[in-house]
Amino acid sequence: MSANPLQASLDMLISPNIALPAVKDKKGWWLVPFLLCTGSIISLFLYYFATVDFAWLKETMLDQMAVQGDMSEEELQAVSEYLTKTPMVWSSTIGGSLSLVVMNIILALYLMMVTKANASSNYGFGAWFAFSWWISMPHVVAALMSMLMLMFSSSGMIPLEGLGVTTLNSLIFGVDSSSAWFGFLSGLDVLMFWSIALIAMGLSSWLGYDSKKAATIASAPYLLIYGSWALYILLAS
Repeated sequence: MSANPLQASLDMLISPNIALPAVKDKKGWWLVPFLLCTGSIISLFLYYFATVDFAWLKETMLDQMAVQGDMSEEELQAVSEYLTKTPMVWSSTIGGSLSLVVMNIILALYLMMVTKANASSNYGFGAWFAFSWWISMPHVVAALMSMLMLMFSSSGMIPLEGLGVTTLNSLIFGVDSSSAWFGFLSGLDVLMFWSIALIAMGLSSWLGYDSKKAATIASAPYLLIYGSWALYILLAS
């Protein structure tokens, strides 16, 4: 049994079958994985901008915008003046952590709605929002892996999208940012499947769902989002 929230956070990664029942009724414990997840994202971006060759990064970003051809010279000049380190640090750290908060709010609403009809479910939005932070612990692993990659990089020339070391694009496909599939493949992270597995295990642990039903509920929103995205790319090409 996980004795405290920090241990439960670690157990969620190595022994989720132990952690999930332990955190079920611990109302304030979710603040620890919340701080670990958001803190790891903020730490990653702070470390990235402390080590990256910012002049190279700025030039690379402007070159990409110019190649895409949807901005005039005047617009590129205006963007160039905005692309200084401090605004980018703030936008990346705040934007990255807030995006995870928003995703977890959406996940909590989804789980609350799909489990509402279950007679054994007495969990409201607050409980599922807390649950969303426990199953987000793989984000901490992803951030640590990205920081390790930065630590062993001597050039300092790593683009922002290069931080996603566990995405399918980084691991397998390697398409560049000009490809229509770049965003799609960069969004598919192998650790996302870890979170889906944790959601399914949580539904089985908390509500007694069988593995098939739990896996269906856990994977459905991801299949819908990425399936629709892939279909859009195929139709637009």
